[in-house]
Order: sequence, then C-alpha cells, then structure tokens
Amino acid sequence: MLQAPIPANDAARLQELRSYGVLDSPDEQVFDDIGALVRDIAGTPIGIISLVDENRQWFKSCIGLDAKETPRNISFCGHTILQRTPLIIEDALTDPRFCDNPLVLQEPHIRFYAGFPLMASNGLALGSLCAVDQHPRQLQPHQIHALERLARLAVQQMELKRQSRLFAQSQQARQEQEPPNSALRPASALFTSKEQLLSMVELMLSQSNQACFGIIRLEFKDLRRIAGALGEATAGVLREAQRERLGQALPENASCCELTDQEWLVLAPFLATEAQLCELAAAITQQLHPPVGMGQQLLSSPVAVGAALVQGNYGNANDLLSDAAIALRNAARRPGSHYSCIDLASRIQAQQDLELESELRRGLRKGQLEPHFQPLFDLKTHQFKGVEALARWRRSHGELVMPSLFLAAAERADLLGQLDLQMIRQSITASHAMARVKPDQEMVLSLNLSSALLENAALLEELFALIDTQPLPQGWRLQLEMLEGSLQQADGDIAQTLNQLHERGVLLAIDDFGTGYSSLSRLNRFPFHSLKVDMSFVKLLDAPEQPSNRILEVIQAMAEALDLHTTAEGVETDGQRQWLELHGFQWGQGYLVAKPMPLQDTLNLLHTHQDAALPL
Repeated sequence: MLQAPIPANDAARLQELRSYGVLDSPDEQVFDDIGALVRDIAGTPIGIISLVDENRQWFKSCIGLDAKETPRNISFCGHTILQRTPLIIEDALTDPRFCDNPLVLQEPHIRFYAGFPLMASNGLALGSLCAVDQHPRQLQPHQIHALERLARLAVQQMELKRQSRLFAQSQQARQEQEPPNSALRPASALFTSKEQLLSMVELMLSQSNQACFGIIRLEFKDLRRIAGALGEATAGVLREAQRERLGQALPENASCCELTDQEWLVLAPFLATEAQLCELAAAITQQLHPPVGMGQQLLSSPVAVGAALVQGNYGNANDLLSDAAIALRNAARRPGSHYSCIDLASRIQAQQDLELESELRRGLRKGQLEPHFQPLFDLKTHQFKGVEALARWRRSHGELVMPSLFLAAAERADLLGQLDLQMIRQSITASHAMARVKPDQEMVLSLNLSSALLENAALLEELFALIDTQPLPQGWRLQLEMLEGSLQQADGDIAQTLNQLHERGVLLAIDDFGTGYSSLSRLNRFPFHSLKVDMSFVKLLDAPEQPSNRILEVIQAMAEALDLHTTAEGVETDGQRQWLELHGFQWGQGYLVAKPMPLQDTLNLLHTHQDAALPL
C-alpha cells in the first residue's frame, strides 16, 4: 500500500484547518445536505465531507456509511490534498497505489473513489469532498464539474461559520477593551517603532485563543522621485502631511510604523471579515490619494495598499507580512492609487513569479539573454544610421520570451542592472559583426539603461570598466537610453554619472520622451544628446480625436532650442515618416523598416542594402 506523503506545508495546512473550528463539531444539516448531493450527482451510495487532520481523516458529513473517522495513513483523501485537481480512482483493485489498502480489502470495500480537494482561499487543502462506491464506475464531465462546484460550496459554508464565530469574538473583545465614545488619535499617538509593532503582531499570533486582526502595508509610489527632484526636505513635509491624514482614516485601536521611508505598516485589531478589511483598505486609499498643498505647489504621491486578514490561520509574522506584501505588489502594479486584499489567485501568481525570477536568474548566469536589433534610419535620406538592441530571453527549452513578460520579474529579483550589463556586452560583440558588413560607416549602437544600474555604484563601475575595455568598431558610437522617470537621484549624483559616461564618448538619450517627469533644467544642464519621442505620439498623428501633431511640434521646437537630436519611435507608415521629416525630426525607428530581429537577420538586411537606402 502506498501511503500519501506528508506535504511540506502541512503545519500551515493544519493551522488553517483548525482555524475554522469545524473539527469534532456536531452534525449540521447544511453539510449533510451537501453530502447527500454528492451521492445524487455521482450516483454512488456514499457521499463524504472529509477533513484531513494530523493523524486522521474526520468526516464532517458521511452519508451512506456509518463512520466518523479513519486513520490518515490509509486514507484516499491523504492523496487528494496533495493536488488541486480531482483524484478519481475508477477501480481501486487495479490501481497499484490502493489495491492492497485495508479500506479496499476490508470494510467498506472501496472500489470507486472520487475526491475533490477542499481548497481554502490561501491555497491550502483542508480535505476533500468524496464520492465512494463498492463497485467500479466512471464519472461524466458534467458530473465532475458539478462536484467541483459543490466542493467550493462546502468550503464557503465552512468560511461562513468561521467568520460568524470570529465576528462574535471580535465584537466581544472590542466591547471589553474599547472605552466608550473613543475618538480618533493624532498621528503622534498612532505611530510606534517598527520593532514594537512587529513584537505586538508576534504576541497576538502566539495567543492560544488567537484574535482576529488585519495587517495593511501601504507604499507611497512617488516619494523617492519627489525626494530626488525636489529634495528630501520637501518629501519629508509630504510624508508628515500623509501621517496626519492616515490618523484620520484609522480607528483609535490601530497602530502604525514605518518599514522604510516610503512604506508603512498598519496593525488593525478587531477586524473579523474580509469585508471589514477591504472597507478599511479602501478608506486609507481614498484618504491618502488627493494631492497635498505645499505653498504654491500641489504634490501627489499615489498610494498602493495591500492587506491580509488573520483568522487564526497564521503561525508567524513573516508569513503574514509576506501575504500583505503580495497584495501590495498587486495594488502597486496598477496606475494611480489602489488597494488589494490577499486571495488565492494572488498567492498562485506570487508562486509563479518566484519560479520565473529563479529561472531568469539561472538564465542570466547561462548567458541566455539574446539581443535583437531594430534599425535607426534617417527620415530624409532613408540611410541606415544604427541599431537599437532590445532584450529577448531564450529559455532552456527554446522559447523566446519578450521583455514585457520578463522585465517585471527582473525588477522584482533585482536583476535589471545585471541584465543591462549583459545586453551591452553581447551587443558590443555583435556590433563588430555588423561593422564587417558596413566597414568605416558611422553607426550608433543604442541600448536601454535602467535606474537599477544608475543608482548602484558597484554596477556603474562594472559599466565603466566594460566601456573602457571593450571598444566598439571604428566609426561606431554607443548610445545609452534612459527613461525620464529613472533619473530620480539628486542632481549632483546623476550629473556625476552622466558626465562620466559623456567623457567616455557615450551618447545619452531620453527614451519615451513625453511620458515621464523630465524637467527642462535637467535637459539643459546635463549632457544629453538625443530625445527619443514616445511611439504613442507618432501613432496619434492626424488622429480624428486628440491628434498629437501639436505636441510633436512643441517637442521638436524644444529640442532645436536645446540643440538635441530627435528620433521618433514607432514609425509604421510612410505618411508618418513624411510628416516627421517635414517638421524637423531627424531619425526614425519602427516597423516601416523592420521589426526587431536576430543578429543574422540584421546582417542580411545590412548586406542586402549595403550601398543603398533602406526599403520604405
């Protein structure tokens, strides 16, 4: 007999199961009705709601069989909780895992078993919904689908019981601990130290009769940018204003601390339901979102709020804070201010994200990054002027992954700087192959440079060493493109970095210009060479509604006044090319000439048009 292995997360699973307070509870009609429906849908004599405890499976409902529990080590359900999909055994006597199981060879002589995992909202399996027969049989797809829905309904009933019980406990605790007519506290009384608040969380989690409470993480998404552009003092004033606002959104019994200069943590006792948690998270988001008046300025920093609810289902603060962090990331991914509460889909996505990050880290070590190249061309003469190198990831099984699918993983795993360096190194090598096709021709090799590299002194030294030791071919220039929002360091720091690159002959470009936060003074004072105009403006040329023609005219006039070169991204039609050329733009890049392509295809294009203009 094959015993089901104990899952690695069994301690957390058991804690989640026991938090419902269902084990060893009396029979209840609603669960017996579900067990009876199992029999009716599957056409079997036995329907069971089985909860897998530490050493037993206990039956909340068992219709058609006179039993209340069996040992876990011989249970079929011990296998079911190891998966998310149904476990269906059409004939146990022919299945090597179960053919010598005592439940098969002896009473109740199980021949057919269909187990549907009972999944909690956090992804942990509580037990299974089981259809059992003493004769072999099969289930049709519509029966399987109906039983899956019934399993979800059984978990919902357990959740309703838990919430009702915990809500009553929370209300009683509130009445015992809260003074009557309590008022909101000022921010000075609301905030405590990080160490003290985390100690409070650990203490509350360690209580045998664990109380319900909520944990909320909130992040001010633009505070770092504001500090870089306007100074730390201005960011500090904004931070204090938001402290006062937070004090107005939270009840007296809440506590708060700063995890970092732009992320805060809130402990909110006496929350017993997800609805209460989401209501508080929404109130915080609404309170902190509006701009703050500071003299003649209105400063805004969108806020992301992530929340997790404790209902007797967490054993330590790390797991709780991790769940709140997952919810925070979900909220932060959306533009503007948003909140998110942890759920099963978020946990699954977080697991998939970690797997992708780990695979990407291995891929970078193996050199799986693959630059593809898109031509830069003269809008007037159609001549080939250079290429932009764009990252692609060739996974171990050969799949080519686009940056939209892996750059976010690289950022989460703090790999963007290493990705930049590997791209620059490989692209410089590729430039020598391209130069052999077009020898002695002046060309530009353009690449993106992330804020992760710009803000890391060690990575910057690697970049400088790479530029110094791996020169480009004769007549080639390296151009590094930076997003407007990545220039968040203090002016002195970013100026030093940009000047060091400029002194090495590197051309500096602002990428996706018009979509970020560049200040004209920075464009004028820093050694930028080029503006790359975002493709969204080119796409809307002569659009019936909100055409971008006037915006592009202003951008080009500003570039001329500052003596900056201009490249228009996303040029797809000859009509766009003609308009851009007529209005003074110099270079173009886009599908009008070619999509980004591997090195060999780029060499073929260069060879085909070695002495002629590019095809338009």
